[in-house]
Amino acid sequence: MAVLLTSACEMPSAEVPPVEPTPQEEIQEAAGPLTVTGCTPLATATTRASGDDGAGSVAANSQDDNLLTRWSGPGVGAWLQMDLGAAQTLKGAAVAWHEGNTRQNHFVISTSEDGATFTQAYAGDSALTKEAQTYAFTPERRARYVRVTVNGNTVNTWASITEARACGVPTPADSGPALPRLPYLQSVGTTSAIVAFRSGVSCTPLVRFGPGSDVSRTATATAAGWRHAVKLDNLLPGQTYSYVVEACGSVTGVRQFRTASAPTTKNVHFTAMGDFGTGGSTQAQVLKLLSQPGKAGDFVLALGDNAYSSGTEQEFQDRMFTPMAPLLRQTPIFPSLGNHEYVTSYGQPYLDNFYLPTNNPAKTERYYSFDWGPVHFVALDSTCAVLGTLDICKVAPQKTWLAQDLAATTRPWKVVFFHHPPWSSGAHGSQLTMRREFGPLLEQYGVDLVLTGHDHNYERSKAMKGDAVAPSGTKGIPYIVVGSGGAALRTFPIAQPSWTAYRNNTDVGYLDVDVNGGTLVAKFINPSGVVKDSLTLTKTLPTASAVDPVSAASMETAPGPVDDPAHAPAGLRFERKLPPADSAEDVADHDEPSQQ
Repeated sequence: MAVLLTSACEMPSAEVPPVEPTPQEEIQEAAGPLTVTGCTPLATATTRASGDDGAGSVAANSQDDNLLTRWSGPGVGAWLQMDLGAAQTLKGAAVAWHEGNTRQNHFVISTSEDGATFTQAYAGDSALTKEAQTYAFTPERRARYVRVTVNGNTVNTWASITEARACGVPTPADSGPALPRLPYLQSVGTTSAIVAFRSGVSCTPLVRFGPGSDVSRTATATAAGWRHAVKLDNLLPGQTYSYVVEACGSVTGVRQFRTASAPTTKNVHFTAMGDFGTGGSTQAQVLKLLSQPGKAGDFVLALGDNAYSSGTEQEFQDRMFTPMAPLLRQTPIFPSLGNHEYVTSYGQPYLDNFYLPTNNPAKTERYYSFDWGPVHFVALDSTCAVLGTLDICKVAPQKTWLAQDLAATTRPWKVVFFHHPPWSSGAHGSQLTMRREFGPLLEQYGVDLVLTGHDHNYERSKAMKGDAVAPSGTKGIPYIVVGSGGAALRTFPIAQPSWTAYRNNTDVGYLDVDVNGGTLVAKFINPSGVVKDSLTLTKTLPTASAVDPVSAASMETAPGPVDDPAHAPAGLRFERKLPPADSAEDVADHDEPSQQ
């Protein structure tokens, strides 16, 4: 009788999808988390399915770590698809089947890098168990999307999955003495990258690297010392490379990164945030989410105030590089200077800690540009412009270079980032020097988006032109303040202005930006993964012939500090770790010149 009733309930209907029945005894089971063996589960960015039963058994239930919920889809060929957010090396997939102890499922698991073309990775029948089953891919493969297609089961034609995960390659452990600073990726371009790190003793280290999982090529440091920046050359655009650092008896586990995409590539995914260098609890909340696979995208833009409260050597070590080590080992960071970095020797520790492009006539790392796929990025030194009278940095040369740089690029998208916001209703207000000195150039050369920090909140302006909202039918520039990366948030001192599209001083978080052809989508995401704000820009892309070729020279960097191999550099060893800069006093700003 029960079998006949179940079959009758699951007959397809053209109007209302049938509902997968839930036996009463299953409802009484205790909920529990997913347990898998032989699998290192990867975080799933989003899920979707061919359909569901219309009664709440949706695709997202397969990722909620709750064994009492499920996804159910009717019909032979129903599928569930996991998007990992970025391509990763996969060992297999794990599936916990609904009522897996009473029916065998006939299924195929396929993978894809682009979400359009799928290749079969596994096919078979499930075992009779409710426990999660791991299905190994032989050989391992690189993919962003994993699709489980169910071709019915031994009871009916339903596809019903309690939980599903993609299985990644376990992260290899480091061995030998711990490096005082773990590797971090710098100036990653289409054909080269820099692996920077620090050793506990003086030596001449090397980096083993290669495409995919291969690490048979070797790059050796040019000199012995404690501070190292090893350049990897002869790379290919848009490819995944593995690397291992061997330094003074220390051997790091294998990590991977991706080179910058070629100019013909239409996609790029990156993250931006500022005012994060606290080493504290709110910074940790943001990093916990950002460090999950695929969340940070191809690279991170740092919008200044990277190390509180004065940008000292130890503050960079304890409040930036140490808490961000897991992220920076696999995700390049392109920073800009903040006013707090300028407190110590006008940003000299910042310059010593980063290895950035020197593609301006002054050969300075204070401002630079780089390309990634269809986007041209420009980092400016706004503190230099605000202070105005420093011998080490003048406004006029930076403006001249910016105009020439923006005029020369043919990338269809242009994004400029720096610290002080030209438009802000936060505690500092709009920085009029930056608006007046650089705003006309940004408008003249068609900049699409400007990203800043400084005010400890999130705020997005409407499309602005000159000193007002751009008139209807004219191009303006949205300015986004993302000073919410970890420093104590501040109240807005004034009511929301008419030019503000959205503002938020209750959520820390980061900006996630995805460029796909002629569409740019920017989302402000809090540590819970909730999208609090979203901006979409669209444009018509130029023809492929109008795109400039790859230029390796644009990623040439300064050599960085050179150590005496016989004597440890002064100022690199610290008696004790700094406490977090979690309070409002810890991240308070020094006085700045009044605006004229």
